[in-house]
Amino acid sequence: MQNTKLIMIEGIPGSGKSTTAQRISHILQRKGGNLKWWYEEEQGHPVYIYDDYTSMQTIVDELSSGNYRKVIDMALKRWQEFVEFVQSSSDIVIVDSCLFGYLTWSLFPFEVPKQEIEQYVKDVERMIQPLNPHIIYFYQTDIGAALKKICTRRGGDTEKNFIRSATQSPYGKSRGLNGFEGMVAYWRDYRDITDGAFQGLAFPKIAIDNSEGNWPQYNAKISEFLGIDRFDEALTVQQNLLHLIGSYRAEKDGSPDCMIQFESGNLIADGLPQVWAKSTLIPKSSNVFDVQSLPFQVRFVEDDSIRMYVTGPTLLDGPVDYKYIKKRELEEVVALQN
Repeated sequence: MQNTKLIMIEGIPGSGKSTTAQRISHILQRKGGNLKWWYEEEQGHPVYIYDDYTSMQTIVDELSSGNYRKVIDMALKRWQEFVEFVQSSSDIVIVDSCLFGYLTWSLFPFEVPKQEIEQYVKDVERMIQPLNPHIIYFYQTDIGAALKKICTRRGGDTEKNFIRSATQSPYGKSRGLNGFEGMVAYWRDYRDITDGAFQGLAFPKIAIDNSEGNWPQYNAKISEFLGIDRFDEALTVQQNLLHLIGSYRAEKDGSPDCMIQFESGNLIADGLPQVWAKSTLIPKSSNVFDVQSLPFQVRFVEDDSIRMYVTGPTLLDGPVDYKYIKKRELEEVVALQN
């Protein structure tokens, strides 16, 4: 493993940042390393200048009023505190969407001058230098195809929300951006800034065009970049999973049911709250799984029924703590009780 205290992963939405952060954290955990992956939507994130959506709105209001300099100063202060915290800790910290991400995505849509954004990145670069950060940057040849793919993958109102966020921003409105193509233009312009910022970074860095979706190849490059032995990547949990397949009813009234399915040798969760459709469950032990790309854990408990517990850190939109019981098992328990 390279001598670093900070691994940063960047790219447009849907690039694979969180999936990669999770993969790296799994490998380092199996090697016995001390680490912390801060998921980008996790409440209490040490780099953010807001704690929830209410305080985030305060930042948006400042930007809407043209007070971007105040927001940048707040962010730089938080970065300095973050560096001091990491230096005093034994952990390697993994963050996604932080260097070019959360604040730069805020400055850009509010039409903060390009030179101000570039200076902000340079100031952060100077602050985090003592941590010897390693930067992984995902990009795509065809931004439109990449955005269409992630909108399809996440489903629901993802595409509509992405379009609204881009075209209804001050940046989008001033340029008359509309529809899907307007959203693509928005992210293409954003990429012009981050591509240039990445080229200017003096840290160890790697840029990966992941347009083809060849993740074994990309992961091999990242492992080599970070100095991770390839044999540390494999984890096989031998178990019979078929009895876990089925429909699960939430113990909380009014919550929708969810399904556990089996595809290509993996359990797939569909319908879990705060989780994208058809998310792969990654085995940690015989009855404990991580949700792919998310800091959530799914645990199955078997006694007179099969119960499923979904837990994780509190996110910006609320806590992650859900309980389910397998429907068939529930029917049998009720029958026995009667």
